[in-house]
Amino acid sequence: MENFEKRFNPFEKGRGGEDREGIIEEREQSIGEKGQEINFESEAHVEERPSWGEFRGGEINEIGGYKEPTPEQKEKFEKRIERISDIFEDADFQWYLDGATNISLYEGKQIRDHKDLDISIFREDSVKLNELLARQGFGIFINYNENGKRLMRKVTTEELATLEKPDLSICKIDSDGKIQKETEESFNFVDLHIHSKDTEGNTVISYNDAVLPKKFFEPVRKELPNGKEINLSQPAIVAYHKLHSDRPYDLIDLEKIRPHLQEEDFSMIRESLKIEAEEAEKTVREKVREAWDFLAPMLELPHDHKIISEKLWEHPDLQKRRNDQRISEFISSISKYVSENPEITFDDFLSQSLAILKPQEQAEQRLETMERLEKIEKA
Repeated sequence: MENFEKRFNPFEKGRGGEDREGIIEEREQSIGEKGQEINFESEAHVEERPSWGEFRGGEINEIGGYKEPTPEQKEKFEKRIERISDIFEDADFQWYLDGATNISLYEGKQIRDHKDLDISIFREDSVKLNELLARQGFGIFINYNENGKRLMRKVTTEELATLEKPDLSICKIDSDGKIQKETEESFNFVDLHIHSKDTEGNTVISYNDAVLPKKFFEPVRKELPNGKEINLSQPAIVAYHKLHSDRPYDLIDLEKIRPHLQEEDFSMIRESLKIEAEEAEKTVREKVREAWDFLAPMLELPHDHKIISEKLWEHPDLQKRRNDQRISEFISSISKYVSENPEITFDDFLSQSLAILKPQEQAEQRLETMERLEKIEKA
């Protein structure tokens, strides 16, 4: 589950970890594996993130389903899951395994190869998680891009409590705090997702700020062959995350999880998607108003397509999204429209912007996917 995709907001910067610039100086000491002290230098420790290539999901058979995982993949999967039970055995806070790995554990057999592991916690427990991991020789790192490089830097406890939408990984580290890339440790480069809670205890999803009912975040306890237990996320939450991803294999995963979804799960997801659609349009309307106010002073002059485009790119929110193809297409289209309509009003500008951006489109597509999924009869 490399990247859960956030709902489309054409004016908002991408995930915090991917766009974060600069290196924050860090001084921290943690307790490492077997009790040794792990000392970090006065300069923040930064490493280049390894590249594993593109993961295309499980291999597909001739009838469109997943091929049986290989013996090597099954052995790796079992080791990973048992390792989680060891690491979190003494955890005194709420945590759970997330992503498609849960589907294999619901089924009682591995449905496909799983690229990685996903762990989710709540922000209020980030300090406890950091301490639990440090005692066992792990660190939490933020992933970000800088000067064309994919980098990783260990985060401070303060950052865990304050960073907005960070892209985080749990990594095995040595006594100097360096990531152990070549290791037999099966719990390494694990994706970490930190959600928040609202005043009523409901969950605020980290990547899109959607608020989901707290009852759906009670962990599902799963006993393993080693006699220990791990926490799984509820099927409804796995389905919700899968709906917010654009990878082809997520649709197959949704079909696999269908037998584990109840009517109340579908109802919760439908309601959430409807709210997301409304919020997406509300946000776009507000940002289009800002863009209009930014552009308005120059509309008394002759409307030149290129000049209008350059002016819009000066808007701070749009500047941050220069590499976003959808934003580039919006700037090009709306600039052309403005240049061809000298008597344009704000209502015209808003209407055309909504027609180009289609802010509710993604939520509506997800609702259609849910309707098709619900019609599939349980096996």
